Amino acid sequence: MSEYEYRLSAKLSSYRAPDALLDALDRSEQPDPAVGQMWRAHVEGTALLVLLLDEFASGSLEVVVATPGETPPVGSAVEHVVARTDTYQRLTVWPGLRGPLHQRVLDVLIEDSAATQALSTTLRTRPRAEAPVDVLDPGAELLAELGDDLHTLQDAPAVPVRPKNPAKLSSLLPGEPGAQLTLLIESLELGQPIAMELLRSKRELTDAQARSLEQRLGLANGTLPAAGGLEPALVAEVEHPRWRSAARTRARRQGVPEVEARTSLAAEAYALAARESTSTPDWRQRLSIIVAGES
Repeated sequence: MSEYEYRLSAKLSSYRAPDALLDALDRSEQPDPAVGQMWRAHVEGTALLVLLLDEFASGSLEVVVATPGETPPVGSAVEHVVARTDTYQRLTVWPGLRGPLHQRVLDVLIEDSAATQALSTTLRTRPRAEAPVDVLDPGAELLAELGDDLHTLQDAPAVPVRPKNPAKLSSLLPGEPGAQLTLLIESLELGQPIAMELLRSKRELTDAQARSLEQRLGLANGTLPAAGGLEPALVAEVEHPRWRSAARTRARRQGVPEVEARTSLAAEAYALAARESTSTPDWRQRLSIIVAGES
């Protein structure tokens, strides 16, 4: 890095976005998701209207699926509630399609009114039906399609998070220490000193090494700790709906998936804050600097 680039980076790292810019972001983008709001949830190829029923838990909220103007066919026994809100004259809510949904897929706030708040309270306290839907019910196919859409949204890829207290590699690999050492040396083609550092948690596996070992051992993806990932607080901020528009714009410009665009935005924010003396950077401020520079 040149002297000029160093001075510029140091200057930017101490920059605080004007309050007017932050207020504009709130107005033009999205507020914090909260109980009683109705949002459009969207990933490429799939979109649903969802009503938020419960508070945050690790970035996710309890939601129930709603559809405007669509009800089960005549003769169907599928559970549904027909309501009217400020936005929709006729809204169908499907209590059987309820579950956690991460804020990363929330797209546009549709309504936050007394009507949606009351509807949310009603659905939140409503007993859940225990009997499965009859596959021969005329409404079963529609319910299944909406359920598939909800599952697609729930499976949307996330920005990788750096675990606060990752498990030791030696506690996750099979066998005694000697066998573990041999496994690392032979599977990853490592020298003994590096393999020993890995077992002693003095070095981290790369993401590629972790995935390779997981595949060899038949472990689920993400089981083994690896280097990489971003600070949990930074990930929570960049996955807020207020940054979706910026992430999508970057994704289109770079020709990459939205999750990669979000990850790169977060990585740049992290680099911008790296020279700050504070141990708790204002990630929203840092992201606002990057987004303002791209607009």
